[in-house]
Amino acid sequence: MSKSLGNVVDPITVIEGGKNEKEAPPYGADVLRLWVSSVDYTADVLMGPQVLRQMSEMYRKLRGTWRFLLANLHDWNFGYEVPYRDLPIIDQHALFQLSSIVKSIKESYDNYQFYKIYQIVQRFAIVDLSNFYFDVATDRLYVGGSSSFARRSCQTVKLIYFQLHG
Repeated sequence: MSKSLGNVVDPITVIEGGKNEKEAPPYGADVLRLWVSSVDYTADVLMGPQVLRQMSEMYRKLRGTWRFLLANLHDWNFGYEVPYRDLPIIDQHALFQLSSIVKSIKESYDNYQFYKIYQIVQRFAIVDLSNFYFDVATDRLYVGGSSSFARRSCQTVKLIYFQLHG
């Protein structure tokens, strides 16, 4: 990269946007942070409009996933917690996946492979959590009453996710 060649991306422009908002829209600091966490800093990295659009979309998806997670805990009562052995198999599987993810993240931290953490979290949050578990859990959250076993078991899993990631 060379500033004189004009192939440098100004972080302020990424955060606040450029003079032409259509060509250089404001993405905000969180999208820039997400991009930084996603790249392997030991190799050449790409940064440009397409990459920023992808990061912005990923940020939107991750944020939506966490919002859904939090939104369905509004009526949580700690007396509602369901013991692991009593959880339905789908909830036990979700917690097993979470423990595997945590192990992989710890290994990546230990090996200074921070970009892998982004990949692990992105895949887990979007594919496993949002596209699968939340899709299955949605009916259980809304069909029964606020104290139904199905809702409480799902909320137990969501609370554990939120406590770990929130």
